Amino acid sequence: MDLRTVMLMLSVGSFIFGLLLVILRFKKNNPQNVPFWIPAKMLQAAGSLLLYYRTSTFDGLTLLANTLLLLGCAYEAWAIRILSGQSVKRWLHLITTAGIILVCSMTMFLVAPYRGGLVFLLQSAFCFLPSIFLFSRVGIKFSLQLILAISYCITGLVFLIGAFICLGFPEYALILEKKVIFSIVPGMSFCLFLISGYILLMLAKERSDMQVQEIQKELKKTESKFQRIVETAIEGILIFDENYKITFANENMASVLGYRVDEMIGKQYISFFSQCHLDVYKYQESLRKSGNDSVYECCLLRKDGQERWFLISAKAIFDDFGKFEGSFAMLTDINERKEMELLLEESNRRLKELTNKDSLTGIANRRCFDEKLEQEYFRLRRTNSKLSIILLDLDHFKDYNDCYGHVMGDDCLRQIGRVLADSINRSVDLVACYGGEEFACILPDTDIHAAVEIAEKIRQTIEGLKIEHKKSPVSKFVTASFGVTTVQYSYGTSPEDVVAIADKLLYKAKISGRNRVEFI
Repeated sequence: MDLRTVMLMLSVGSFIFGLLLVILRFKKNNPQNVPFWIPAKMLQAAGSLLLYYRTSTFDGLTLLANTLLLLGCAYEAWAIRILSGQSVKRWLHLITTAGIILVCSMTMFLVAPYRGGLVFLLQSAFCFLPSIFLFSRVGIKFSLQLILAISYCITGLVFLIGAFICLGFPEYALILEKKVIFSIVPGMSFCLFLISGYILLMLAKERSDMQVQEIQKELKKTESKFQRIVETAIEGILIFDENYKITFANENMASVLGYRVDEMIGKQYISFFSQCHLDVYKYQESLRKSGNDSVYECCLLRKDGQERWFLISAKAIFDDFGKFEGSFAMLTDINERKEMELLLEESNRRLKELTNKDSLTGIANRRCFDEKLEQEYFRLRRTNSKLSIILLDLDHFKDYNDCYGHVMGDDCLRQIGRVLADSINRSVDLVACYGGEEFACILPDTDIHAAVEIAEKIRQTIEGLKIEHKKSPVSKFVTASFGVTTVQYSYGTSPEDVVAIADKLLYKAKISGRNRVEFI
């Protein structure tokens, strides 16, 4: 087999090997990547191909081929150093590359035997380097690394002998150039290529497997640490599958809900929600399945049926393809805080009721009346509807107090308050104690006819109570006079103006004989 054929085989083999390394680098399940290895093979392939086309005289093509081959040998030495578990400093790699280019450029000024001898000397150095890296790792134990180290050592010796002949005996080198040196050296390179290719792939696989094992070992340690952290966490932790079945619960979570951990595994999350909180569950489930995380407060059922409040921080879990796999939730017990909040809310509600109620009659007070009137009057600006106001005053009530005493007077006012409360059926209406023996009604969306009808009904009911009133010149029973008005929103008219209109009508009812309803 002639020299050109060997160089072509080396070129094709190196290129195919380089493509294989590229494929292995991007392998999805188990990628294998060794720095410098792919460039080494591609440089060796390019250098061998250029030598295949070289002429019998030294020219720029031969210079470029030698440079590429030597760079490929250097890169392969660095790849083997990394495979043997060592590292390559960036500065060392750059200096070596620059040195190879410089030495190859200097060969332009040398004659043929010395030029070849210098190239052989560099190639022997880059064969001995990998053998040194490998021998330092394998020791005396037989292995593939030992075989590879010996192969590089033998090839380095062949190149060194070639360099010695070219540099020490140039005349003899010229005679043997075509017969010995340029026949043995490429042949040894091709043998090394075949041996090292297989062994290096095995070493790369071994390195990759060791890395995977280290990753798996670290992953197990991490999982173990995570498991300990989760199991001993103060917070409750739950993990659900895509159907919202519990796949994990830590000890604290199970304890708070009154279960054992094994009892919670497999239970549906919805089973911890009472009927009145199912809307929260459904809303949160839809959020999670759409990929949204949230923090929310919710009430869960304990094993004994009691409710307990939690602050829940929930996160959706998706697989690599974007499919919903379940969710993760961290639960903080806020039951004591929530109970205090609910008590505070109830206390505030009761306080508000007390501040808005008349303590004697139990109906709304003047403050509440003023707020409601302002709110309803300015609502008319948006709705363009009507608002009716009723003002009523018990006739000669001061004489009633003087005659029967304040205890009887207070009892009378309480009875009137009950009459007013019973006369109003809609939740939007309001009856209030306006002051002393005066009362008022706010009737939203009510016209004058309906308002007068209500006022007349109240007047008759009060008279029908037959509360004795000896001092009244109007009747022998307690009676009341009424002023009724209905208004729409008018720019420049205030709620106080509306009350003033009703008050004038009430005054008219009084001077017209009392126990009557006056209206506009």
